[in-house]
Amino acid sequence: MYIAIVADNVADRKQAERLLDRANTALSPQLGTLYISSFGDETAFLHACMKFDLFLLDFDHDISHSLQVVCRLRQMNAPGIAVICRSDSESIPHDETIQDICTLDKPILTAPLHKTITDACLEVSKKRSRQKLIELRSEDGTHYVPKDDIMYVTIDDISHKLCYHLSTGEKINLIGTTRDMDNTLGSYEEFRQKLKNVCFNTNYISRDNEKSILLSNGERFSYPLLHRFFRDK
Repeated sequence: MYIAIVADNVADRKQAERLLDRANTALSPQLGTLYISSFGDETAFLHACMKFDLFLLDFDHDISHSLQVVCRLRQMNAPGIAVICRSDSESIPHDETIQDICTLDKPILTAPLHKTITDACLEVSKKRSRQKLIELRSEDGTHYVPKDDIMYVTIDDISHKLCYHLSTGEKINLIGTTRDMDNTLGSYEEFRQKLKNVCFNTNYISRDNEKSILLSNGERFSYPLLHRFFRDK
C-alpha cells in the first residue's frame, strides 16, 4: 500500500512519518508493506499522486487548503483515499461539491491512525476486485492491469509497437498495431482514438479544444494543423 504525507509544517510532517513507520511495523504482517512518501506542499505531490492509495493531508490551520487539494485530486481522478488531518477547533465547511470527506483528529493517535490505514486498505482491495482487468502480453511477461488505470496508448503501426501509459506512471510496451489495440479496448466506450497515433481514455481528458488535448496529469497533445483547419470549417 502506498501512502503520501502532504504537510506544510515540518514538525507535523516528521511526526506523521514516525507514526507511519511504527504503523508499518505493526500492520505489515496483516496488510503488507506500507510504502511512505512525504511532501512539503502539493506542487510536487500532485505530479505523482496517481500511484498512492492513501493521502494524509495536513496543512497547518488551513482546512480550506486541504479541501482544495481534495477537489484537485478528484478532478484528476486520483484513485487514492484522501484524509484531512485537523485539530479539534477546526471544522470541515459544508461543500456540496465535495462529499464523503475522511478526517483524522490531531494530535494523531495510534489507534485511529491504524484504523484509518486498515479501512483504506480494505476499500482499495474492494475497488480492485471490482475493476475490469485487461490482459497485456509484453516481451517481459503478461500484465493484468485495471482498465481504469490506462490513461492512453501510443501507436506505431509501422514498427508494430504499442505503449500503454498507466495512471501510476508505468509504461507497458507491446508488439502490435491499431487492430490489436482495438481488439483489447474497442468494446469500451471511454477509449477514443482522437489522434492517429494515440488512443485516449476520455475519463482522463481535462480539456479538448481545436488545438490540443489536455490530460488530468498535465500532459498535452497537439492536433495537427490540417485537423484544426477542417475542425474550424
